[in-house]
Amino acid sequence: MTQSVETNPYGVRVPGDGSGLWWTTEPLDDHPLVAWEEDSHVRAWVDVDHAEEQVRKFEASLARLPEMILPQVDRGHVVVVTGPVGMGKTTLIHRCVHLMQERLREAAVRAERSRLGPDDIRPPRPVVVMTGGYRNHADSVSVDERGRFATTEGINGAIRKKIVSELELRLTDAVKGRVPVDGAVFDTFAEISRLLAEQDAMLLALVPHLGWRDDMGSVRTEFLRSCLRHARSRIVLFVEVGHHDPRTAHDEVIAVLGSQPALTHLSLGSLSPEDTVKFSQAARGDHPDPDALPSTAPDAPRDPEAWRHSDVRELRKICFSVAEEQRRRHGRVRVTASDLPTPTPDLASLARVPPRAERAAVTAAAARPSGAATPAPLPVPPQPAPPPSPGA
Repeated sequence: MTQSVETNPYGVRVPGDGSGLWWTTEPLDDHPLVAWEEDSHVRAWVDVDHAEEQVRKFEASLARLPEMILPQVDRGHVVVVTGPVGMGKTTLIHRCVHLMQERLREAAVRAERSRLGPDDIRPPRPVVVMTGGYRNHADSVSVDERGRFATTEGINGAIRKKIVSELELRLTDAVKGRVPVDGAVFDTFAEISRLLAEQDAMLLALVPHLGWRDDMGSVRTEFLRSCLRHARSRIVLFVEVGHHDPRTAHDEVIAVLGSQPALTHLSLGSLSPEDTVKFSQAARGDHPDPDALPSTAPDAPRDPEAWRHSDVRELRKICFSVAEEQRRRHGRVRVTASDLPTPTPDLASLARVPPRAERAAVTAAAARPSGAATPAPLPVPPQPAPPPSPGA
């Protein structure tokens, strides 16, 4: 199916744009899909890197949903999503929120038909709080008033303030003056849990990737353990954790937390060459001429791995750019995998965590007394001249 000139099938609209607002913006080439807030984002979802498999895994965890709302159990849930930067962790979290909202709405319809009594527990209405906005950025909760990376206690306090502020907008009369924003964070979440029970509500809070400044992950582990403590009844925390290697993410991020029935781990990895084809096809619909791998083109590299784009973000940007060029030239958009350039990603520029040497330099600078001189760099030893080439 060929798209008309007015559309770019790879563009993503900001949720709420065009719904009666006095301004209209163009679709973006880089924005998470917020399925629970924007219907068009549901149709833009593409199952690359087995993302749909992770959604089904989350759906299986909803079998514990009744436990999450029972005050006698007093335990909510924590969903940790790991994966490399740009691989769609934020989109996957929004997708899970959308799925959970649908399940709660279905339960509410069934409860209405069954005519529950006044003492029966009703399915809760979901209240979504994004502590890092649609893009799940961490600056608003991870940076202290001095512009430095905050402590775990400071981060938890900032997340608490974001949640309480949003709940005041949604449950105004019940929240104001009741939920503390100072003191022990654990006590605040306990009060939030009681408040949600009174209001027949459930909190779905999104926590961004925080770019921990420790090599061994101890600070990250401490924070995740605090999330498990704060996830009381009717509280579900979706926590994004950047991790470059899906093969070791479980051992390094999840296993160190011990056995936790209130914990679900979803993991994303790298794209396969087939994902490039799948992504280009999905935006065009059910046209009758599906693509082959781009490596089958006459002038293409023989190795399909040459088309392994580094992440979904890069792939969407490239497809969007090619589609815009087709709109300008031909007035129609039909992007196939063979239209895409061979990827040449700069992986260093995509990394959120700086290399070990850079982290060590930052740590040393932070520990240096104020006013102390910066150590002179070590001299670089002279390199031996290369041997002369044969025949020179």
